[in-house]
Amino acid sequence: MSRRPIYFDTINIGESIDSVPRTITETDVWTFAYLTADFFPLHTNTEFAKRTVFGRQVAQGMLVLSIALGMVDQVILSKYDVSPVIAFFGVKEVRFLRPVFIGDTIAARAEVVDKEDLDEKRGVVTYRLEVKNQKDETVLTALYSALIRKTP
Repeated sequence: MSRRPIYFDTINIGESIDSVPRTITETDVWTFAYLTADFFPLHTNTEFAKRTVFGRQVAQGMLVLSIALGMVDQVILSKYDVSPVIAFFGVKEVRFLRPVFIGDTIAARAEVVDKEDLDEKRGVVTYRLEVKNQKDETVLTALYSALIRKTP
């Protein structure tokens, strides 16, 4: 099955992508800690975490952001030929609104909120990312952008 390419000019403001839900595991937290050296005890020390306002271990915020972006990418990869995508362009206005605990299940939605022409060959598409937990509570929001080629 051939997938249609996802060019800058074929993307419309208001389009959205919904991920498949995913449960955050203790292995996720420890793997991320080893990859990033983020061994802050709120994430990796059960006894320390019990004494915090959260009462238990919390997944690293950047782990949740990374997983959410990957979850959205998986949907895009399953539907489109992504060869026109040049690069991840940036992320801004990240807000960690609620803790994500080990065992929570998150789902992500990315909505196209802006497009910017750079030149005759490429442009930047900006998405609003919203991540919710199994209680339908928003746990994270962000804006992120991708540099994408225009239709040749």
